[in-house]
Amino acid sequence: MIEKPIPKPQQLTPKITGVALVVISLVIITVVYVVASLVRPLSGFENVLLQLFSMIFGFLGSYILGRESAREAARDIIKPHARSAFRRLLSVYESLSRIALAIDSSKPAGNEPQPHVLDKLQAMVTDQIYTVDDALEDWRDIVPEDVTEILERFTERTQKQRLTR
Repeated sequence: MIEKPIPKPQQLTPKITGVALVVISLVIITVVYVVASLVRPLSGFENVLLQLFSMIFGFLGSYILGRESAREAARDIIKPHARSAFRRLLSVYESLSRIALAIDSSKPAGNEPQPHVLDKLQAMVTDQIYTVDDALEDWRDIVPEDVTEILERFTERTQKQRLTR
């Protein structure tokens, strides 16, 4: 039976906190204007100020919340593709590592003159391994939880493979 992970409680991000501050500020300004209007009639200028503040805080809150909502939607769209792409990168990484080990084991021992071909191949494979490392870190920036989960599985699998050899 496959156990589903328990979702973590959502933490307040600075963006959500910003929206909350905007809403609280707007409510405070509105309450002040309502109280002032109960005490005396508001002038035209005061009415315009109330509408101007309401509009500014409304735009600001909408912008902050909309931007965060768009980021969350993008993550939800990317997430399924990220897992499979990350697994493919791990497969490439494993292949390159095997090639690097094969090159190392095929180098002649001792002080014999060595052909430079293997050294060039080793440098090219090492360069590709570094590129894959960078790509893996890029995916970690996008979907860190999934990358951590897949890396844990990968590490367990490679440890099991080493024990069976």
